[in-house]
Amino acid sequence: MRQHILDNPVSYYAIFVLARLLPLRICRWIGRVIALTVYIFSTLDRKGFANNLSLALNKPVDHVCIRRLVRRMFMNYGEYMADFFCLPQLPRSKARAVFSHLKREEIIQKALKQGRGVILLSAHLGNWEFGGSMIRQSKYPLAVVSLPHNTAPTNALVNRFREDKGISVIEVDESPFSAIPILKHLRQNGVVAMMGDKDFFGNGKLISFFGKQVRFPIGPVTIAMTSGAALIPAFVLKQPDGKYFGVLEEAISLTCKGSREQAIQKNLEKIAVIYETYIQRYPDQWYNPDPIIKS
Repeated sequence: MRQHILDNPVSYYAIFVLARLLPLRICRWIGRVIALTVYIFSTLDRKGFANNLSLALNKPVDHVCIRRLVRRMFMNYGEYMADFFCLPQLPRSKARAVFSHLKREEIIQKALKQGRGVILLSAHLGNWEFGGSMIRQSKYPLAVVSLPHNTAPTNALVNRFREDKGISVIEVDESPFSAIPILKHLRQNGVVAMMGDKDFFGNGKLISFFGKQVRFPIGPVTIAMTSGAALIPAFVLKQPDGKYFGVLEEAISLTCKGSREQAIQKNLEKIAVIYETYIQRYPDQWYNPDPIIKS
């Protein structure tokens, strides 16, 4: 997992304690202040965000719109981190008050009736962690697929937040055996939440993304093709009023035509089109500082 300036046990536990003591609005304000401080000194991350937004919005990297979006993105991420630590500690009634609605919930209900499980495929867009909590509150049997954090204490704290809300955690690595617990959960007609926009292990496929060749992970697609689970794009995004809403897209119609490699390629291209749409709608919530095009 990518390491950032706050990814250490002291920072995580300090934020955890503050989130227990202070109101959410104060925590969000502190998050914005910290994020703006990081913005000033994080030259590399500012450049990465700007390069990605330049591709997504088809504007010069030094365009005033891009610079403003990068600054707003840091502030949004500061709020995201505050919410990540505050919301799991709130009573369910108060946590629900921060959530507006879930669009097209009937899509997941329909898919579960098929009895082969559901893969909710998200991206580093909006508050994907909060989305897991909301899905679980609707009583769906949810497991979240994640990479371990860089230290054992931070990893334990993050997973504690998830598990306290009844969310199972499936940690994966480069081993092909990592998929076994995921397939097992799907066979029980469970719901699995996965990310599909970053190739962490370097074994992904190059596909067209914002007009450039970008490497996407093949795991979600191959698991869906193997298991028969519905592959449903899902996002949790923040509204201007500070509340979150969830949105589900229709399950991707997976193709099996041609060779397996060709089918995987075609299915990844379908995912990329949906990601492009949502990133262009909510560019200041696309939290990916790693350049999608390697120089």
